[in-house]
Amino acid sequence: MGLGGALIALAFWAATVFEGSGLLSTVPPATEANPNPQPDTDETTILALYQSAFTAWAALILLIPAYAYYLSQGANRAWLVFWTVSYLAYLVHLYVSAFLFFGGDFAWMTSSSRVSAFWPGMLLIPWWGVDIALAFKGLEARWVRLQRGILHLGTFVLFFGGSAIKGETITIKALGVALALVAVVSVIKPRLSVLRKEA
Repeated sequence: MGLGGALIALAFWAATVFEGSGLLSTVPPATEANPNPQPDTDETTILALYQSAFTAWAALILLIPAYAYYLSQGANRAWLVFWTVSYLAYLVHLYVSAFLFFGGDFAWMTSSSRVSAFWPGMLLIPWWGVDIALAFKGLEARWVRLQRGILHLGTFVLFFGGSAIKGETITIKALGVALALVAVVSVIKPRLSVLRKEA
């Protein structure tokens, strides 16, 4: 848990350091409906933009070991620790985004091109939380394992799409690729070990 708290604190510190760096664009991504968008940040929201981005990065960084453990060893204690702290970082990211950057403006949140998957992201909040609660209770029924597998797939798609595909900087794109590589290696490595033993 300490690592998660440290990463979240680091994200807020980094936001103050990079706030005036121009690392993140003050203009939202262009779309077909709005090919020439106007800046959507000012001196009151630029810090929140960086806090939102960096807390999302923290959640993604914590997801990488969570997937490594889950896909190679199953739902063990190490997986649960990283899965939980990543969820907490994700909640912080959503709070900063919704209330500090968007100011609680629901219409703006749902229409902004900065938000690539609003409703899936909202669905993730209760589902991820329930899965963590089930894990802490030690429930391992078949339906629990099934929903957990589906949840991990959906979470992977959401984070990979938002980082490797739609990420604004090379850093977040690299983190998204790292998540994918770790997932692939974690799936393949145990199976290769089995094949070697059988050979």
